[in-house]
Amino acid sequence: MSMFETQTIHCPACGTAKQADMFFSVNADRRPDLRAAVIDGSFQRQTCANCQAVFRIDPDFNYLDLRRGQWIAVHPFSRLGDWAELQAADQASFDTAYGVAASRGAREIGAGLAVRMVFGWPAFREKLVAAEAGLDDRDLELLKMALLRARDDAPISGTVELRFAEENIDGLFMVWVDATTDTVVDGFAVPRLAYEQIATNVEDWGDLRAEIGTGLFVDMQRLMV
Repeated sequence: MSMFETQTIHCPACGTAKQADMFFSVNADRRPDLRAAVIDGSFQRQTCANCQAVFRIDPDFNYLDLRRGQWIAVHPFSRLGDWAELQAADQASFDTAYGVAASRGAREIGAGLAVRMVFGWPAFREKLVAAEAGLDDRDLELLKMALLRARDDAPISGTVELRFAEENIDGLFMVWVDATTDTVVDGFAVPRLAYEQIATNVEDWGDLRAEIGTGLFVDMQRLMV
């Protein structure tokens, strides 16, 4: 089930207090509306009644989608530098619920789940839409690395990341997005064939694919932090 608690939060612009539901777990099977809200960007988004500033509560919860085979630990982007430490804690959390420390029935459920951890809303959303598009997140990260190597005008920074947004008639649409504000800086389309070529090229990409796919944090950010 999805678990939340009503807490007092403060507007980051003017400091005005308001009540908001803080989620600690999200079950997409029982609350598909929450999954849809993550994808459309409305989940945990707030508007200050005093100054009208729009802001989003930092994510810090576990996400479960049995139908799509996903278990994701979602952390604030500000914790990116702590990924190795958090990975151990998230693995222990999964093991207790669905892994080696769980009941036999729970372990059978857990065997069908891809276990991941992400930092920030754009990274979380990407995992959901990539799975929906039939993209393996390991190969998607390799594609992003290849794109970075080929571009000398990438607006990448300490907070701006390259993320997959959607698949449309032009191919895989990628965006440069600020992970702290959800603001899209720029975007461009990549032919799906570019992804397929990487996914099937074990000789050139196999070792790096194995490295980036080790553990819960499947993201090229692990190589850049």
